[in-house]
Amino acid sequence: MYKFRLYSKSCEYVIRVIGYMMTQKGDKRFLAAKICKALRIPEFYTRKGLQILSRIGVLKSIPGPGGGYQLARDAGRLSVFEIICAVDGENSFNHCVMGMPHCNQKNPCAIHNVWAGTKQKLLDDLNAVKLGDLGDGRKRKKILKRIGNSKALNK
Repeated sequence: MYKFRLYSKSCEYVIRVIGYMMTQKGDKRFLAAKICKALRIPEFYTRKGLQILSRIGVLKSIPGPGGGYQLARDAGRLSVFEIICAVDGENSFNHCVMGMPHCNQKNPCAIHNVWAGTKQKLLDDLNAVKLGDLGDGRKRKKILKRIGNSKALNK
């Protein structure tokens, strides 16, 4: 069975780590190894994502003993779309959803037009959903209602 993914596993791990960091009180420093162990996610891929978020200013990297990472700004205001673009690249939604290497307007695959018609709404919705919304039950219900109350998103 083919499983459609909006973003990479590395991106998933980063979103989970930021969600974890946001639930912690205070101006806390986090060691990547401890967070990965607590969330049961692979450290190698997660560290790559954390480094990317440090470079773009979402996280602050603190070197040396007792260092680690801390949120550099209000991550709750970041959209899911911004995280996907930062970790997976700006062009992560510009490929053929079927994986066809030569799919384009002039040579479309079987579902090219379906994807093109749906993609902009999806991107707008991903841009509207902020990381802070994912933990807020009331906002989450509004988001789910707005985007069609998908069973997959409601889990």
